[in-house]
Amino acid sequence: VEEMRWLHLQIMRSWATRLEHLSIWAASPCEYPIHRALL
Repeated sequence: VEEMRWLHLQIMRSWATRLEHLSIWAASPCEYPIHRALL
């Protein structure tokens, strides 16, 4: 059970970081043209 809980935390943390990066890229498209193109 502890492993599942830890795994869930890791997944949620990675998704939170990913969404944060996406919001940053969307907010400043001029600074990240390459990343915007990949999206």
